[in-house]
Amino acid sequence: ERLGEKDAYWNLGLGFGRASDAASDGAWLFKAKQMDVVVVCYGVNDLFQTGDEEQIKRDLSEIVAKLQSAGTKVVVQTIPPFDYSGILIEKWKRINQYILQNLSTCADGVFDVVPVLAKDGEHPYLAKFGGHPNAEGCSAWAEALYPVMDKFLAGVNRQ
Repeated sequence: ERLGEKDAYWNLGLGFGRASDAASDGAWLFKAKQMDVVVVCYGVNDLFQTGDEEQIKRDLSEIVAKLQSAGTKVVVQTIPPFDYSGILIEKWKRINQYILQNLSTCADGVFDVVPVLAKDGEHPYLAKFGGHPNAEGCSAWAEALYPVMDKFLAGVNRQ
């Protein structure tokens, strides 16, 4: 709502979607390539389903490269908290570090969603608003993402 009605927004969120699905360059990526700006937030399902840290990093990098090669601006979000436990906590931390340190050098922007949705600083892997954020969590997420999106959309032809 804060971004206004001059632009079109399309939520291509996929239930049970994984970075590996998008990186395969199928229907989702084809649709996303038609956009001026794409926000990429993948990794939760990849962690729970495969746990393959290196593959998740490769998939995220491929998504960024393929979208950019189509002329799309790409903002990559860190993987949100989702009440991870055991080895998944360490993998989640390392993938998010990869996003912040490595993907930030090639993506058009990076948005760290963890401080917005984490239970607290001592337990950033725990979800304050639920793994699938409730209305309060979604509102906090949207408010924090707004300045990033507004910056990118300012460079897009907004007629």
